[in-house]
Amino acid sequence: MGEIRQGSTRQFSVMELNRWITMQAENQQMRFFLSCRICRQNRISCVFQCGHLTCRSCSEPLVNCSICGTPITDRYSIYLHPP
Repeated sequence: MGEIRQGSTRQFSVMELNRWITMQAENQQMRFFLSCRICRQNRISCVFQCGHLTCRSCSEPLVNCSICGTPITDRYSIYLHPP
């Protein structure tokens, strides 16, 4: 599927445009899902024993989970690779 560029002479069918819009929405949704629940800037890279996720930077100062309040006794690194 081609890119949409200003001034492009390529014609896009309605089906191609709908597919492109759907893919963009899914991409945005995935970025949101993979972002830190606290800062929303960094990728998640840490999970607490309660199961909540943050980036390493946001996890460091926490004593209790900022989402559920559970005392943090362990931090586990997680590694997410792009598909």
